[in-house]
Amino acid sequence: MRTPAMLRRPLLAALAILSACAPAAPSRTGRALTPAQLAAQDGGIPPYTKADVAFMQGMIGHHAQAVTMSAFAEPNGASSEVRVLAGRISVAQADEIAFMKTWLGKRKQTVPAGDMDAMAHAHHAGMDMSAMSAAGNSGMMPGMLTTAQMDTLKSAKGPAFDWYFLTFMIQHHRGAISMVDELMSAKGAANDDDVFKFVSDVVADQSTEIDRMELMLKTRTRP
Repeated sequence: MRTPAMLRRPLLAALAILSACAPAAPSRTGRALTPAQLAAQDGGIPPYTKADVAFMQGMIGHHAQAVTMSAFAEPNGASSEVRVLAGRISVAQADEIAFMKTWLGKRKQTVPAGDMDAMAHAHHAGMDMSAMSAAGNSGMMPGMLTTAQMDTLKSAKGPAFDWYFLTFMIQHHRGAISMVDELMSAKGAANDDDVFKFVSDVVADQSTEIDRMELMLKTRTRP
């Protein structure tokens, strides 16, 4: 099994390479255009790829599930430590959902609902939320909880909830990092500064939270 540190190394290397040598597109005169010139040609929108769009669309649903998971903490009697963590995850990922929706909207791309109500409806309707992927795709997104796992988390109480929440959120965060890994392997992806900064933050923030949750999990007994 790859550890969070092992997952980070190739991602951080790829991010560093992209930041240092983003390719420029040729102009009509044969000269390379700067990112600013490319953006000016497209109404101020920096160049982006289909992979960037698919990533944003998929990550909205991925983040929405994390927000839904975090909402269970208080009513299910989570410890204060887990409630604080869940609150931070909820706020951070809700803000990122808003950013991703805005990014897609400005580029006139399909914007998934990606909110707690939509995720709750899918869950109560018996849909397997692990199958909610980028628009038009039906494959599983890495780390997404299945309906059975969501049911387990929703019904767990007290110390049992803490254990399941930490275990499932580690799974979920590792999945998000894996999605970034896949994006970075796509040709020309993440050259948009906003996308690059966002995926860099996802790797840094969620890797740090994985490390923290693994430490918290060591002090808890499996139900």
